[in-house]
Amino acid sequence: MSNYGYIDENTIRSQIQLICKCLGNGKNDIAHLLLYETAKAETGLGQIEDKTIGAGIGICQFDKFPFNDLKKRSLKYKDKILKDLGVDITLVEWEHLRYNSFLSLLFCRLQYKPFSEEIPKDKVSRAGYWKRYYNTVAGKGTIEHYLKMNQ
Repeated sequence: MSNYGYIDENTIRSQIQLICKCLGNGKNDIAHLLLYETAKAETGLGQIEDKTIGAGIGICQFDKFPFNDLKKRSLKYKDKILKDLGVDITLVEWEHLRYNSFLSLLFCRLQYKPFSEEIPKDKVSRAGYWKRYYNTVAGKGTIEHYLKMNQ
């Protein structure tokens, strides 16, 4: 039993498609793969038990400080997200991501959105992209972990 709410793979894939339709699928048309692989790397798509209280939450393991900063930086997408997805991001709180895969994936996409570097086509390069822009140098995740979780 996971601590992320009910999650099944088809629902996650559908949610990712809706989010990428709204916010774009990247120049290489593969942001959907990056989001899916990020959720796999972070929580095994919700199958790895979350034993933390104050650290990253939700299937994409968002930390509180980056969430608040990202929410402020993403206000330019507020109207589009509200129109296309029915979510007012100004009302979303960090704690909402814990049991809501859609919101966790939405903020995951927003995290990757501002980077001009194209999302790589191959998985090994996407692992490096994830480490650079999502897990960051401060995170404990490794490229090897990303690849293992996404075999």
